[in-house]
Amino acid sequence: METMYNAVKKYHINGWRGKEYSLTAKELYERVMEDSKYNYDWIASATELVRICKEPDFPRQYANEIEIAILNCFADLELRKEYLSHSESTVQESVSYCYHTVSDESEIGKAAKEKYLKAIIHSIIKYDDTSCRLLFPLGPAMIKICDDWEKAKFNEYVDKKEIDFEEMRKVLYKEFEETIKDARERGVFKEDDEKHHEWMKKFFQSFDF
Repeated sequence: METMYNAVKKYHINGWRGKEYSLTAKELYERVMEDSKYNYDWIASATELVRICKEPDFPRQYANEIEIAILNCFADLELRKEYLSHSESTVQESVSYCYHTVSDESEIGKAAKEKYLKAIIHSIIKYDDTSCRLLFPLGPAMIKICDDWEKAKFNEYVDKKEIDFEEMRKVLYKEFEETIKDARERGVFKEDDEKHHEWMKKFFQSFDF
């Protein structure tokens, strides 16, 4: 609960481009809730916001809402890597802190954590060259392999109490590439490949050289 003391206490926030703020916990919470309508140009970095949330006298109810907002934001950004955004080297550590601190007891907290976990797993598929998801239309066999793998990995990690996200990414990239390689060797993508070659042929024929 917010006490009279931290209702009036001002917290010093280091914003972007050297801008500084002095806000109460409620004022910072309200600002972040407004900023969270967008994924860019928040008052401060995730690292700075988490630093404030960690302060012993910062009201937990506000910290929890801010951490949930951070998780939702970075879940969206995880799938928008094509676009440049400014961030700090410590951002993964900060988002990981939010993931492990937000309680599963509230539906909104649980949903935010699941959204972030799903985003990371889906980004492995989206940005891995093996599936060529960004360059070419995927065939039914590839879509099924990707969807089944994504669901299996989510179920594998969702109940883990502690996740090293940096290590998880390395493991998943390797596992996904091996999954696609194995399926290709078994001829799972034969029909997809034939349709893909036909699509490529028509694609290049559409250009008037």
